[in-house]
Amino acid sequence: MPPNRIVNKNPYLYGPGPLGRKPFGLGARPPLHGLLICAGQAIVFGLIGGFAYNIFIGDPGLKKIEDYYKENPTR
Repeated sequence: MPPNRIVNKNPYLYGPGPLGRKPFGLGARPPLHGLLICAGQAIVFGLIGGFAYNIFIGDPGLKKIEDYYKENPTR
């Protein structure tokens, strides 16, 4: 017959409450503050990635248009 309640075999993992692990980093902050930090980091990372792409690789569609007008100048 199984026990009626869960037996706490690892007090360091489960502790006295539902979870004994202490959060750190973004998990220790209030939810809205953590969400704003995460969203801000995502926006900054995306902008840096986009600018790096345009600087190092460039926009292939724009290059084709510029090459077309170099070969066929307007009158």
